[in-house]
Amino acid sequence: MSADTGAKMQLMRAWVEGRLRQPVETLEPLVPGMGARRYWRVRLPGGATAVLMHAAPEDPAILPPQLRRQAPEIPFLTVTRLLAAHGLPVPEVLAADPAERLVLLEDLGDRHVADLPESERTPCYEHAIDLVARVHAIPQGTGLPFDRVFDEEWIGFELAHFREHGLPRASAVAVEPLLRALAAAIAALPRALCLRDYQSQNLMLDARGRLRILDYQDALLAPPELDLAALLHDSYVAIAPELRARLLARYAARAGRPVGAEAFALVVLQRKLKDFARYRFMATDRGDRRFLPYVDAARASVQGALAGLPARLRGLARELEPALRTVAA
Repeated sequence: MSADTGAKMQLMRAWVEGRLRQPVETLEPLVPGMGARRYWRVRLPGGATAVLMHAAPEDPAILPPQLRRQAPEIPFLTVTRLLAAHGLPVPEVLAADPAERLVLLEDLGDRHVADLPESERTPCYEHAIDLVARVHAIPQGTGLPFDRVFDEEWIGFELAHFREHGLPRASAVAVEPLLRALAAAIAALPRALCLRDYQSQNLMLDARGRLRILDYQDALLAPPELDLAALLHDSYVAIAPELRARLLARYAARAGRPVGAEAFALVVLQRKLKDFARYRFMATDRGDRRFLPYVDAARASVQGALAGLPARLRGLARELEPALRTVAA
C-alpha cells in the first residue's frame, strides 16, 4: 500500500468512526465492478458491519454526455431517496458526505442472484420482475433521474463503443447508417423510469432472504425494455428461453401492457452490442480477464435479437451476423 493510499484509508476510517461514534476494527476491500466506485466492508466491535462506498467520479471520456455533468450531490443518494419513497428495497443510507463522495450503507451481505443455484434463482427473478414493474410505474417528475433521457445521442454513444471495440474495421462503414437507424428506432419508443443496469449482479439477498436492489445511480428515462433486456438477457447467468417467456408474460400482467416483440428485440440488440464491446474492452484493453467468459454470452444474445428485428432493419442482421463471427472473445 502506498503512503497516499494508506493516508486515504486512515481518513476514511476516521470519517466512519466519526459518523458511527464507535471504533472501526477493519476496512476490508470488496471486489470492484467495471466502474470507478470502490467499496469496503466495515467491521465494528460486536460483529456489526456496514459498507463504505467511495463514489469516485468516472472518466468523462467513457460516459455518455448526459452523465458527464457532475451533480453537487451524489446521484446514488438522489435515486436512493426516490426509490425508497416508493417502497422499493434499496439499502439504507447510514451516513454520507457528498463533498468527499463517501456513502456509508447498510451491509446487504454477499449473496448476489448471479451466485445462486438455478433452483433458487427462479423465484428471485419472479420477484425482480414484480419490483421492476413498480419502478416503471413511478410517475415522471423533475430533476435527477428524470432529466436524463436515453435519447439518440446517448444510444449512439454506446453504439460507438461497440464500433470501436466490437466490430471489425472493415465492417464499420456499412454498419454505421444501420446503427444510426437502430438508435432512432429505440429513441422513439415510450419511456419510463429505468434503472439501466438491472441484472443478477445488482440484485442481492440480504440476511433475511429479502431481494434488494443495487447500482441504480445512473437511472434515467428509457424504454422499459431496457431493464427487461438487462435482466432477461443477462450475460452473467443462463436463462432458459421458456423461463424468459414466462417472466415477460409476468411483467406484462404486472405492468398492464404487453411487451412488444419488435421493441424488445431492438433494445436487447442495442444493450448486448454494448455489453459485447464492454466485456472485450475490459478484458483486452484493461486487462481484467474476469469479463472474458461473458463475451460469447453477449454475442449469443445479439445473434438471437437479430432474428426479431423489424423488416426495415434486417440489413443490420445481414451485416452484423458475419462480422460478429469473426471477432474473437
